[in-house]
Amino acid sequence: MEITEKDIKHLASLSRLEFSDDEIEKFSSEFASIIDYVNQLQRVDTTNVADKTPIREFEELRDDIIKPSLPNEKIIENAPKKYDGYFVAPTVVE
Repeated sequence: MEITEKDIKHLASLSRLEFSDDEIEKFSSEFASIIDYVNQLQRVDTTNVADKTPIREFEELRDDIIKPSLPNEKIIENAPKKYDGYFVAPTVVE
């Protein structure tokens, strides 16, 4: 798969990043190298390789301990914006 400069510019715009033409050219060759390497890894025969997933059957977890929490008023007292006992945050998705 070839990564073109158009692809890099598209990714940059999605990420809200700006790159110079030299950086875009450099990134397209670096991404191409990364994709070539991933393609090499996909061709490796792993049929006789044992699964290395950690076994979590015997993992010991700590007991849950219920502790009192801070009152809501104390939590939001230093918030830059608040309304009716809640934090006010800027809209991210319209």
